[in-house]
Amino acid sequence: MDKRIELNESAAAFQGFFQIRRLKFRHSLYRGGMTPEIEREVFGRGQASVVLLYDSQAEEIALIEQCRAGAVERALRQNKIEKAWLLEPVAGMIDLGETPLEAGIREVREEAGLHVDDLEYISKFYPSPGGSDEILHLFAVEINVSHLPEFSGLEEDHEDIKIVRLSFAQAKQMMLGGQFNVATTFIALQWLFFQKLAH
Repeated sequence: MDKRIELNESAAAFQGFFQIRRLKFRHSLYRGGMTPEIEREVFGRGQASVVLLYDSQAEEIALIEQCRAGAVERALRQNKIEKAWLLEPVAGMIDLGETPLEAGIREVREEAGLHVDDLEYISKFYPSPGGSDEILHLFAVEINVSHLPEFSGLEEDHEDIKIVRLSFAQAKQMMLGGQFNVATTFIALQWLFFQKLAH
Protein backbone atom coordinates (compact mmCIF):
# COMPACT_ATOMS: atom_id res chain seq x y z
CA MET A 1 0.00 0.00 0.00
CA ASP A 2 1.25 3.47 -0.91
CA LYS A 3 0.38 5.42 2.25
CA ARG A 4 -0.51 9.06 1.66
CA ILE A 5 -1.73 11.98 3.78
CA GLU A 6 -3.22 15.26 2.60
CA LEU A 7 -3.05 17.89 5.36
CA ASN A 8 -5.54 20.62 4.45
CA GLU A 9 -5.42 22.65 7.66
CA SER A 10 -3.38 22.90 10.84
CA ALA A 11 -4.40 25.79 13.07
CA ALA A 12 -4.13 26.71 16.74
CA ALA A 13 -7.53 26.22 18.40
CA PHE A 14 -6.29 27.07 21.90
CA GLN A 15 -3.04 28.33 23.39
CA GLY A 16 -2.45 28.21 27.14
CA PHE A 17 0.03 26.23 29.21
CA PHE A 18 -0.45 23.64 26.45
CA GLN A 19 -1.74 24.01 22.90
CA ILE A 20 -4.63 22.42 21.04
CA ARG A 21 -4.39 22.32 17.25
CA ARG A 22 -7.23 21.67 14.82
CA LEU A 23 -6.28 19.42 11.92
CA LYS A 24 -8.19 18.74 8.72
CA PHE A 25 -6.72 15.89 6.71
CA ARG A 26 -7.38 12.89 4.49
CA HIS A 27 -5.41 9.66 4.33
CA SER A 28 -5.19 6.71 1.98
CA LEU A 29 -7.31 3.62 2.60
CA TYR A 30 -6.04 0.03 2.69
CA ARG A 31 -8.58 -0.93 0.02
CA GLY A 32 -7.75 2.03 -2.20
CA GLY A 33 -8.83 5.62 -2.46
CA MET A 34 -8.87 8.28 0.23
CA THR A 35 -10.96 9.01 3.32
CA PRO A 36 -13.33 11.96 3.39
CA GLU A 37 -11.84 14.98 5.17
CA ILE A 38 -11.30 14.22 8.86
CA GLU A 39 -11.34 17.01 11.45
CA ARG A 40 -9.59 16.38 14.77
CA GLU A 41 -8.28 18.40 17.70
CA VAL A 42 -4.79 17.36 18.78
CA PHE A 43 -3.43 18.12 22.23
CA GLY A 44 0.00 19.66 21.66
CA ARG A 45 1.88 18.17 24.59
CA GLY A 46 5.36 18.13 23.05
CA GLN A 47 8.09 15.73 24.17
CA ALA A 48 9.12 14.58 27.63
CA SER A 49 11.77 12.41 29.25
CA VAL A 50 10.91 9.69 31.75
CA VAL A 51 13.51 8.08 34.01
CA LEU A 52 13.16 4.94 36.12
CA LEU A 53 15.37 4.98 39.23
CA TYR A 54 16.51 1.58 40.49
CA ASP A 55 19.11 0.13 42.83
CA SER A 56 20.14 -3.43 41.96
CA GLN A 57 22.22 -3.80 45.14
CA ALA A 58 19.36 -2.86 47.47
CA GLU A 59 16.85 -4.45 45.05
CA GLU A 60 14.63 -1.37 45.19
CA ILE A 61 13.07 1.08 42.81
CA ALA A 62 12.16 4.69 43.57
CA LEU A 63 9.02 6.33 42.22
CA ILE A 64 7.74 9.81 42.79
CA GLU A 65 4.28 10.53 44.18
CA GLN A 66 2.56 13.84 43.51
CA CYS A 67 -0.87 15.33 42.89
CA ARG A 68 -1.52 15.31 39.13
CA ALA A 69 -3.88 17.71 37.36
CA GLY A 70 -5.17 15.01 35.00
CA ALA A 71 -6.44 12.93 37.93
CA VAL A 72 -7.98 15.72 40.06
CA GLU A 73 -11.54 15.86 38.69
CA ARG A 74 -11.98 12.09 38.55
CA ALA A 75 -10.76 11.77 42.15
CA LEU A 76 -13.23 14.45 43.23
CA ARG A 77 -16.14 12.86 41.32
CA GLN A 78 -15.41 9.51 42.94
CA ASN A 79 -14.97 11.15 46.36
CA LYS A 80 -11.59 9.43 46.57
CA ILE A 81 -9.29 12.42 46.90
CA GLU A 82 -6.17 10.29 47.44
CA LYS A 83 -6.50 8.97 43.87
CA ALA A 84 -5.24 12.32 42.55
CA TRP A 85 -1.77 11.40 43.89
CA LEU A 86 -0.05 9.11 41.42
CA LEU A 87 3.08 6.94 41.52
CA GLU A 88 5.31 7.28 38.50
CA PRO A 89 8.93 7.50 37.39
CA VAL A 90 10.73 10.84 37.31
CA ALA A 91 9.50 12.75 34.26
CA GLY A 92 9.38 16.20 32.71
CA MET A 93 9.06 18.19 29.51
CA ILE A 94 12.08 18.62 27.28
CA ASP A 95 12.97 22.31 27.19
CA LEU A 96 13.83 24.16 24.00
CA GLY A 97 17.42 23.36 23.04
CA GLU A 98 17.64 20.32 25.33
CA THR A 99 18.16 16.75 24.24
CA PRO A 100 15.99 14.01 25.76
CA LEU A 101 19.06 12.80 27.68
CA GLU A 102 19.82 16.26 29.08
CA ALA A 103 16.20 16.70 30.12
CA GLY A 104 16.20 13.33 31.87
CA ILE A 105 19.37 14.16 33.81
CA ARG A 106 17.89 17.54 34.81
CA GLU A 107 14.62 15.98 35.93
CA VAL A 108 16.44 13.42 38.11
CA ARG A 109 18.16 16.34 39.82
CA GLU A 110 14.98 18.42 40.22
CA GLU A 111 12.55 15.66 41.17
CA ALA A 112 14.77 13.20 43.03
CA GLY A 113 17.59 15.40 44.29
CA LEU A 114 20.26 13.22 42.65
CA HIS A 115 23.10 14.18 40.34
CA VAL A 116 23.66 11.59 37.60
CA ASP A 117 25.97 11.79 34.59
CA ASP A 118 24.29 9.42 32.15
CA LEU A 119 21.11 7.42 31.59
CA GLU A 120 20.35 4.10 29.91
CA TYR A 121 18.07 4.59 26.92
CA ILE A 122 15.08 2.23 26.72
CA SER A 123 12.68 3.49 24.04
CA LYS A 124 10.50 6.31 22.83
CA PHE A 125 6.77 6.07 22.20
CA TYR A 126 3.44 7.85 21.77
CA PRO A 127 1.39 7.34 24.98
CA SER A 128 -1.92 8.51 23.47
CA PRO A 129 -1.64 9.06 19.70
CA GLY A 130 -5.40 9.24 19.10
CA GLY A 131 -5.51 12.77 20.46
CA SER A 132 -2.02 13.92 21.46
CA ASP A 133 1.28 14.49 19.67
CA GLU A 134 3.29 13.76 22.84
CA ILE A 135 6.37 11.57 22.53
CA LEU A 136 7.95 10.10 25.66
CA HIS A 137 11.64 9.19 25.82
CA LEU A 138 12.11 6.45 28.41
CA PHE A 139 15.38 6.01 30.28
CA ALA A 140 16.62 4.25 33.41
CA VAL A 141 19.49 4.88 35.78
CA GLU A 142 21.05 2.84 38.55
CA ILE A 143 21.27 4.81 41.78
CA ASN A 144 21.98 4.34 45.47
CA VAL A 145 18.54 4.64 47.09
CA SER A 146 20.11 5.59 50.44
CA HIS A 147 21.05 8.95 48.86
CA LEU A 148 17.43 9.84 48.08
CA PRO A 149 15.65 12.56 50.05
CA GLU A 150 12.18 11.89 51.44
CA PHE A 151 10.67 14.91 49.69
CA SER A 152 11.70 16.96 46.66
CA GLY A 153 10.49 19.14 43.79
CA LEU A 154 10.88 22.71 42.58
CA GLU A 155 8.86 25.20 44.59
CA GLU A 156 8.66 27.62 41.66
CA ASP A 157 6.91 24.87 39.66
CA HIS A 158 4.61 24.08 42.62
CA GLU A 159 6.07 20.59 42.82
CA ASP A 160 5.41 18.75 46.07
CA ILE A 161 6.98 15.34 45.63
CA LYS A 162 7.31 12.37 47.93
CA ILE A 163 9.93 9.76 47.05
CA VAL A 164 8.48 6.25 47.40
CA ARG A 165 10.89 3.33 47.64
CA LEU A 166 9.61 -0.15 46.80
CA SER A 167 11.43 -3.46 46.87
CA PHE A 168 11.75 -5.25 43.54
CA ALA A 169 9.41 -7.97 44.87
CA GLN A 170 6.78 -5.49 45.99
CA ALA A 171 6.95 -3.44 42.78
CA LYS A 172 6.67 -6.56 40.61
CA GLN A 173 3.72 -7.85 42.63
CA MET A 174 1.96 -4.48 42.33
CA MET A 175 2.64 -4.36 38.59
CA LEU A 176 1.33 -7.87 37.98
CA GLY A 177 -1.68 -7.13 40.18
CA GLY A 178 -2.61 -4.03 38.16
CA GLN A 179 -2.09 -1.67 41.10
CA PHE A 180 -0.26 1.04 39.14
CA ASN A 181 -2.40 3.36 37.01
CA VAL A 182 0.22 5.35 35.08
CA ALA A 183 1.35 3.90 31.74
CA THR A 184 4.99 4.93 32.14
CA THR A 185 5.18 3.09 35.47
CA PHE A 186 3.99 -0.13 33.84
CA ILE A 187 6.25 0.21 30.81
CA ALA A 188 9.35 1.07 32.85
CA LEU A 189 8.80 -1.79 35.29
CA GLN A 190 8.14 -4.29 32.50
CA TRP A 191 11.49 -3.30 31.01
CA LEU A 192 13.20 -3.69 34.39
CA PHE A 193 11.74 -7.07 35.32
CA PHE A 194 11.37 -8.73 31.92
CA GLN A 195 14.40 -7.33 30.10
CA LYS A 196 17.04 -5.77 32.35
CA LEU A 197 16.84 -8.31 35.17
CA ALA A 198 15.81 -11.27 33.06
CA HIS A 199 19.37 -12.15 31.99
